[in-house]
Amino acid sequence: MSAKLAIASSMPAVTLGRHVSYWFRNSPRRALHYLSYYKFAARMIGAHKRVLDLGCGEGLGTWILAAECGFARGVDLDENAIAIAQSNWTGERAEFLCQDALELVPEPWDAVTNFDFVEHILPSHMDEYWSGLTNNLAPEGIAIIGTPNLTSQQYASPVSKLGHVNVYSGERLEEELSRYFTHVFLFAANDEVVHTGFSPMAHYLIAVGVKKRTNP
Repeated sequence: MSAKLAIASSMPAVTLGRHVSYWFRNSPRRALHYLSYYKFAARMIGAHKRVLDLGCGEGLGTWILAAECGFARGVDLDENAIAIAQSNWTGERAEFLCQDALELVPEPWDAVTNFDFVEHILPSHMDEYWSGLTNNLAPEGIAIIGTPNLTSQQYASPVSKLGHVNVYSGERLEEELSRYFTHVFLFAANDEVVHTGFSPMAHYLIAVGVKKRTNP
């Protein structure tokens, strides 16, 4: 089911696909949290940058990156979500591809982002994931990764738990990024607030990797 949201009469309506529509109908705070993570990423990346957003879904967060940073490409395997993104977010600053994020042709992006992605990748495929991510970064590029915290999974729904096959603690996420990046900064998030507090008490983790290592 989809819904349309017209922000002003002079602006075209935005179509919400099944995922974002579900948020607004059942848990609108989830949309607020999601947008706050992308806003944080955009501020970390800065202006006049090219950003690759892996697992972009319907492109709501990718649009924030495009507007704040300069240009963003969203990639996702969900054909319906990509169709929604392509219909909503038009123009030269954003584009969307329906493609496997682990099979991209490498490009030197200024930043790579992905939220709610790694927890769905089997641990046996993580080396492939990290290699694909770093291969798509310029030497001084940054990676921003957001994922539910391991300590929060006791509160996750049964449906979420089925899909979360690779849930990270803060320590594990920081340790794995450190293999591929010279500098790693671990942030925590509770609701829409991103902070540097005690990570085991955080519902969500956001890690920033800076300057990829030449020999991980």
